[in-house]
Amino acid sequence: MSRTELNTTGSSFDLFNVPDDYYDNPYPYYKDLRDNDPIHLNSDGSVLVTRYEDVKAVWRDLTGVVNREKMYSEKFGAGALLEHHTKSMLFRDPPDHDRLRDVVNPFFTQSAIGRLKVTVEDIVSTLLDELDGKKEIDFVRDFASLIPIKLICDILGVPREHGPKIRDMGAKVLVPLNPAVSAEAIQAGHEGTKAFMDFLRPYVKEWQSRPAEETPSNIISGMVKAQKAGDPITDDEIIHMCILVLNGGHETTTNLLGLSTLALLKHRDQFEKLVTDPSLVSTGVEECLRYGTPLQLQGRRTTRELTIPGGTIPPDTEVIIAQVSANRDERIFKDPDQFDLERRPNPHLAFGAGIHVCLGRPLARLEVGVTLPLLARRFPKMELVGEPTFARNIRFRGIQKMNIRLS
Repeated sequence: MSRTELNTTGSSFDLFNVPDDYYDNPYPYYKDLRDNDPIHLNSDGSVLVTRYEDVKAVWRDLTGVVNREKMYSEKFGAGALLEHHTKSMLFRDPPDHDRLRDVVNPFFTQSAIGRLKVTVEDIVSTLLDELDGKKEIDFVRDFASLIPIKLICDILGVPREHGPKIRDMGAKVLVPLNPAVSAEAIQAGHEGTKAFMDFLRPYVKEWQSRPAEETPSNIISGMVKAQKAGDPITDDEIIHMCILVLNGGHETTTNLLGLSTLALLKHRDQFEKLVTDPSLVSTGVEECLRYGTPLQLQGRRTTRELTIPGGTIPPDTEVIIAQVSANRDERIFKDPDQFDLERRPNPHLAFGAGIHVCLGRPLARLEVGVTLPLLARRFPKMELVGEPTFARNIRFRGIQKMNIRLS
């Protein structure tokens, strides 16, 4: 099947030129695509896959690749941004992906993340104490964005006071991954990536100059220990991994906390359940992940003709995977637009699937599972003031500003 044949009855939706109301509510557009054009041809020749079973099938195809050196070379040009988005683990295929993932896996096991629970509880409780006495806050600025950046600083072994600086550098690295992006954003991405690498390099050199820690106190120390023990990881790969950890652990978790809180405030019955019934935390976190899905889109490139439940995709095709749509697929989820903390089963795809499944999923679950119940019990009368402002970002769904009255 050719790319032209894919579009014979296609929707006019263009991921590279979305309507203004897409940012506030993308879900009707994806429902239309699921129902009428599940393998949608985009204006650049890529295809957008929106149904749950199709998304899962693309992810689980072991012949698909994530490396986009040719495409990103044309999009970004030479420089630090291109280096990061082609040389870091997220954009590497086996065996390099597996080699790099094996080095950091010990820091993201269930038991390793479980040891951070006390730290998360302390961060959240301290921030909630600081909010006591305030009548109204910007939830993202004053609360949600502060939790993951403090924790990621601890994980990296970077002083917390540098949190805002590395958060801003990390954001510049991510923006160019959107389908349509300006030359200014790409230039800022190159500059932000280089600045971030320059910032991290002295921390790597410092740990290299010390004896290896028996139990590494942070991820840089741990990767350096692995390096000294003979694991094949370079200094630049350590640095790129740290940038991935920051962006994977801050941007999406901030967005998840904001989207989850909005959902709770829009579904007051669910909010009241969370206040009174702590046993709902486990299923509730999974529903927050399904309903919010902060990472909306990912990508693969086919290396052969790929037949999936919704049709056939030609070889050498860039495939954009809409996990945000898969998580609202009526074929899998009953009443998918309903927010239900008790939803079972809930086989959402918020973390992806296959060999590239999100490394930090235990950390995200921990942060949301600790934060939302503490927040709801501390401010049981909190309410939304007006409507939130959503970030104009297609790949990452998040809230830019959300005013909340606490008392």
